Formats: sequence, C-alpha cells, structure tokens
Amino acid sequence: MEYGNFINGGKEYEVVTPHTPVPWKNYIFNDNYYLELDQTLQGDGYLVENYNRTKCVEAYRYFYIKDEKNGMTWNPNFVPLCVQLDEFSCVHGMWNTCINSLKNKIICNVEICVTDKRCGELWKIHLKNEDDVERQISFYSAVGLYDHGVMGGVCKYDSKEKIIYKYSFPYHTFYEDKEKVEKEKAYYYLISNLEYESCELSKRRFFGRPEAMCPIGVENGALSNMDGEVEDFCGALKFNFSFAPGESKDFYIEVGAAKNIDEIIKYKKDFTYKANENVRKITKEKWENVCEGFKINTPDKNLNTFVNYWLKKQIIYLATHNRGTTYCPVRNQLQDAMGLSFIDYKSAEKLLLDVLVLQNSNGFLQQWHDTTGAHPRGLSLLKHSDGPVWLVICALVIANNGDTKKFLCQKVTYNDGGNASVLEHLITAVKYLLKERGSHGLCLMKDGDWNDPINAPGRNGKGESVWLSMALVYAISRLLPYLSGEVHIKQIFIEEREKLIHSINEYAWDGSQYAMAINDDGDVLGDSKDRLFLNTQAWAIISGVADEEKIKIINSRVEKLETPFGPLILYPPFREWDERWGRLSVKKSGTTENGSVYCHASMFWAYAQKCSNDISGFYETIWRTLPTNKNNPPEKSLQIPIYLPNYYYGLKESKNFGRSSAHIGTGTVAWLMMLLVEHLIGFNVDDKGIKLDTVLPKEWNEVFCKRIYRGATYNITIKQGEDRSLYVDDILQQTDRLPYEENETYNVVYTTKNGGQNGE
Repeated sequence: MEYGNFINGGKEYEVVTPHTPVPWKNYIFNDNYYLELDQTLQGDGYLVENYNRTKCVEAYRYFYIKDEKNGMTWNPNFVPLCVQLDEFSCVHGMWNTCINSLKNKIICNVEICVTDKRCGELWKIHLKNEDDVERQISFYSAVGLYDHGVMGGVCKYDSKEKIIYKYSFPYHTFYEDKEKVEKEKAYYYLISNLEYESCELSKRRFFGRPEAMCPIGVENGALSNMDGEVEDFCGALKFNFSFAPGESKDFYIEVGAAKNIDEIIKYKKDFTYKANENVRKITKEKWENVCEGFKINTPDKNLNTFVNYWLKKQIIYLATHNRGTTYCPVRNQLQDAMGLSFIDYKSAEKLLLDVLVLQNSNGFLQQWHDTTGAHPRGLSLLKHSDGPVWLVICALVIANNGDTKKFLCQKVTYNDGGNASVLEHLITAVKYLLKERGSHGLCLMKDGDWNDPINAPGRNGKGESVWLSMALVYAISRLLPYLSGEVHIKQIFIEEREKLIHSINEYAWDGSQYAMAINDDGDVLGDSKDRLFLNTQAWAIISGVADEEKIKIINSRVEKLETPFGPLILYPPFREWDERWGRLSVKKSGTTENGSVYCHASMFWAYAQKCSNDISGFYETIWRTLPTNKNNPPEKSLQIPIYLPNYYYGLKESKNFGRSSAHIGTGTVAWLMMLLVEHLIGFNVDDKGIKLDTVLPKEWNEVFCKRIYRGATYNITIKQGEDRSLYVDDILQQTDRLPYEENETYNVVYTTKNGGQNGE
C-alpha cells in the first residue's frame, strides 16, 4: 500500500491516507513552542522555556462540518467520526501541516503551523462550496486546553473582547516559590479573526456522554457560551456559513499561551487576516533561508530531498531544544551543536560555550547533568569517562565553521573557577584523559564511555576503555595543527598518541578484531572469543590505529554485522544478564545498544569506510540508514520518511526486524551532516583555510553543491575525471584551496581523480 510521497521538490511530504501503519507525525517548533501532529492533526502542544516543557494543548484537534439541510456531519481530518471522505491528504512541511479534504462537494483545508514568534499554534481554515447550489453548513473546531489540575482551573469566555482563556495558578510547592511562578505563561487562549456564533469551554458539555459518536454540542447545533470550572476544558467554536456555488471563505484561529489577559487582548487586537498572512510568509521564508545554507544535487534524489530539507530541520530541533529535555549528557549537546554549526555556526558556538563552562579546571567534564541546575540524580551521579573527548572533537568542527582563530582565543570560565581560552580548555581536556589511564596504558572507563550501559568493566576504577583510547588518538590528531604556538605541549601529545596506539594494538587487537574493554580484573572484553562490537572496529580506522592489513581483516569481520539497513552495533546480542558487562546485557535484545542497527554507530562506520577509501561502501552505508531506503519501506519500518530514527530493530529472526524506533533523538543527524559536507562533497576547513577534496562514488558522474560559509557562497560542480583540477570562476587554482571573502560568490568546478575506485 502506498502511504505517501515527497512533493514540491522534497520540501513537503504528502500522506495520502489517514490509515498509516502508526501515527505519522510531523514535529513543528519555534524557540517557545513545540508541537507534534499526526496525519489527522492529533498531537500534544508544549510551551518551551529553557528546555522545560509544559503541556498546553491536549492531543485532540477535531473539526466538524455539518450540513444544516440534511444533518450529515463529518470530519475533514477524518477523526473521530471516521466518515469516509471523497478526497483526503495530509501534507507535512518544514513549518506546517495541512489537511486537504473533499466531502459532499465541500472542500476543507486546515493548515496548522508554529509561527516564528508566538508561543502557540496558528490554524488557517479554508472552506469552499464546489456544488452548483447554495449550501448551508456549520463548522465546529474543538481543542483540549490542558489543565494540570493541581491548583484548580477555570476556562472563561470574554464576550466583550471575543477571547477564550483558560487559567490555573502555576503549580508550586514552597511558599517562597509563589512569586517565582506567578509570571509564567499560564493563560491558555483561543482567538479568531472571524466572529463565531457560539463557543463551549467544557469538554463534558461539548462531547456529552462517552458513548456518543457525534458530540452533543454538534448534534444540538448550539454551544452554551458557559464557563468551565474545575474540569477538563475544551475550546470549541461554532461558525455558520451560507455558501453560494463556488464561494469560499478563509479565516484564522490561534491557540497559545500568554502571561496575562491584557497580553491576550493585545494579540486579539492584532489578529487580522492580513497580519496572519504576513506572519505565515515570514515563517515560510525563514525556513527556506535555513535550507539554502547547504544544498546538494546528486544522482540520488532521496538523498537530495532528505539532506536539503529534513536533515537540517532535525538537527535544528535537537540542538535548539536539547532533544526535548533538561536532563541530558554533554555528548548529545556537543554533537548536536556540531551538526548545527554547518547551518548556523553562531548559534552552535553559543551552545558549545554553554557546555564549556561545565568543565573543571583539571579537564574533567561531567557527562550527565540537568540544565536547570537541579540536584544531581540518576545518571548525573555517575562519572562517565568520555565527556572531555567529545569536547575536543566537536569543538574543532564548530570552530572551523566560524572564525576559527577568534573563537579558539575566546576566554571561557571553568566550572570550579578561573578562565582560559577555548583552545586551552581543549588542551586541558586532552591532558586529563592522558592522565586518567590504567595499567595497560588505555583510558579508564569508569562508569561508562560513549556506550552508557556498559557500566560493569570499570566500576571499581581500574577498567579501561578501548573505544575512548581510540577516540583520544583521533582527538589529539585533530588538535595538533592548532598547537603551533604550544611546541612543548604538541610534542608531548604526539609522543602520548604513539603510546596509546601501541597499547591499543598490543592489548586490544587479537588478530581478528579489536576488543571493547579491559575490566577491573584485567580481563579483555569484546574480543573474538566474546562478541563483535562495531564501534571499536570503526574507530580503529577513523583514528588511524589500524594499519592497512588490520583494516582488511576488520572489513571482513564487519561483513558479519551487515543488514539491509546498516550494520548491527554488536553481534550476537545479549540474551541474559552478564555481570562482566552490566546494564547493556539486560536491555531488550535487538534494541538500542544491544544489537540494533544503531544509526549513530552506522555513521561512525560510514566514516571509517571513507577513511579507508571504500567510497562505494561509505555511500551505501549512508543510503541504507536513510528512512527512504527501499529495502526497508514504510510497511516494514512503520516510519514516515521525514526524519532519521535512533535505531532499527536488529533481531533477524523476528518479524519486526527492521522496524524503526520512531525516536528522533539521535546523534546520527549531526554526523551525517558532517560526513556529507566534509567527506562526500569534501568541503574542509582547517588551520590553513578552505580545502576541497572530493572523491565521488564511482557510479556518479557529476554532483552539484551549494555551500554558504561565513557569508560567502560557493556553487560547486564536481565531476569524475582522470586528473584532479580546480577552477574558481574559470581560473585554474594551483592548489586545492578555495578563496574566501565575506559576501562573495564563487563558482567552482572540481574534477576528482580515480572515480571513487576503492583503494586507489
């Protein structure tokens, strides 16, 4: 069954049926509001402040059209009456979702968007009579105005100002907290630019008895205009229309939050049709501008669509909304900021600085923390080892997408006092990790590394992490070019990097694969006698720890992990408790870190393939991971293809093999963006400037890329060829370096060499 397809050049995804395998949700947001909408416009809406979320709108948004002549009633968004429509589609966009329907010759389009400024959602309703006779219809809208129920609430209709508002005093526990919360946006409102005939504020009064199919308010044809008190609230409006043949009507409704009634009255005063059209235009243009910063045109149309639009949207959401939580690891924040730096480097720099101030002066960076400053709990009480290495890796990418030297020289405070430049923070992070090594010369694991649930090997303080040691080798290599003014430190780091490489190969390589850890007792975990872990194989290549002979062996071993939608993160999965590994072993087999196709790790493997010059494999791993992968279609993955999930279910013997987690919080998107810009297109920035170094898959003859970098625009055409050449505005460059001047446009033609042949 076909559920939908991309339209409008990939900017929108059209769902052609309300009967999708699972709710197919779009997520729409600004800095103050977050909304999820499925293909029938159901989904919660949240106020957002400093990453805190407060539910504002309940999941239901129902719209009813009633033919006043024969009493026939239906929903243009199909639910809850589920009356079959003559035509139906739901179009999910970057900034909006729109239902388009036809029933009994009445067209109804309902668009919902989150505009650039307001804390709420804007609805645009379009009605048209396609009949050749006059039609009398009534239109009802109903939405749940959420009440937290603790302090007691009221929902009122102000007939003078024509506003509906629901209010209950914000919840607080301590006496002295009253003043802290009283200015919160606790007034939830409903306004329209078109006058409605009547309204209902009580969910009980509008819907009536639970078994009623059609709401009592719609059946009776009149709403009470009465207040709601200490109950479930509903913002329901009734509009009456008399349509001549071919006549149509457009109007707006807004559901949002405000600090007080005066603020709502002001919103209502400015809530004209013209003003709302302008707001929609501004919001649309904002998202279009966001998408212009990096665009590709390759032979893979699915890759183009996802990268040019939806990948950016997912990155922006994860970075700016902290993945929808205040409780998080810095590794998420840093990698999300890394991805954002390719879209909006100034915002990414700010996010990095928010993390940098958490670092202690000895270089340690606590992994899990609460952005509210709440007392440490759960994972925040543990000491994971990998915070400092992510700081180095991600900070350098972020810095290179802006003014590198200026940013690295910027002074930033330490968590425990004192301040240093960003570069000094990174040096301190490396020094800390080099100091925190075990008896085998590898980095201590402590309560876990990137793989949080591996919490047993280092719990007594002696266990060592192979992955972290590899990541530190990589981080040092990336940092060395920026240490020209730190000659002594640079030499120490080079020497220590070689010691790490030697120790990794001596203690973690068993001739066929790299292990994952050495535990407190000195036992090697994750060698060929145990199970195969993708991450240490990938990072052995990424970091340069593995030589060519080992890379050949690794590639052969990883074939065992391959699936139609990417490599498994480990094999075999744990089936029961294993005290050597800890929490990882009791996770459901085939999910997350315990044997799924973990998309974040798949990007690490793609990076490793690029580093070993397996360009076809690099590209293949990327397209297998995408939600548009034809080998894992929606009827199997159950996912709408507008975002990357964090994993696909990995048990091959299960009928659910390949099912998407449908969870959008993942570092996959940041790494995919980095791989596309720096390694597929080959647009690299280092201490010497901008370098173009592209090797295309051998199946591709030509690729076009547009990249806006610090205000300069590069239109890059890449062609397969026998010999490398680089022309900028028809001038042959003598090196692979690109010129840079802010606000300039450069037309670049780059011819690659070897056509992506593996190993050449």
